[in-house]
Amino acid sequence: MNVTREEAAKALDDIGKASDRVIQLKGYHHGAPYFIIWGLVWLFANCGTYFMPENEKYFWPVGIGIGFVASLIAGALQSRKWPKGATASAAERRFGSRMGMTAGVVMAFIVAIVFIARPESGREVNAMISIVFPFLYMAGGVWAGWRLFAIGFVTAAAIIGGYVWIPEHFELWMGLFGGGSLIAGGIWLRTA
Repeated sequence: MNVTREEAAKALDDIGKASDRVIQLKGYHHGAPYFIIWGLVWLFANCGTYFMPENEKYFWPVGIGIGFVASLIAGALQSRKWPKGATASAAERRFGSRMGMTAGVVMAFIVAIVFIARPESGREVNAMISIVFPFLYMAGGVWAGWRLFAIGFVTAAAIIGGYVWIPEHFELWMGLFGGGSLIAGGIWLRTA
């Protein structure tokens, strides 16, 4: 059987597209637990702040601590799915290092922007910090897949809408709709 150059090129293109789709779906599946974890953190911290404003200073540090530990556990559980005795490739180790460095850069950016803008209320701080993440999801979605972009877009719209139209109930809105959009997005990513 003879294969023409065009048939071979088409077959290679089809293989490349299938490979890209598998990578995208694996990324969605691996990222889903983190959306759920951090959606629960938003739900806990924002609703706690709304219902018990006198304890506002405790909810976010506790939520972030729990989210950090839960994220570490999720990462450890995901790594246990590797074959016994398997170790991360050099590319996977570089990717992990880059993810860690990216998280550090994002945190430094948030600290810098809050320092420069000097928000005057907890609502402003919450909105300012929270809006960073959905825009990162949208930027990532440009490269990784439209579902990630959609989650970021809906979450950003929720933050801006709540900030503008319901300032007196912003924390409740952020907990229910902002956190809820991340939780729903994580479930949606799992089903991809």
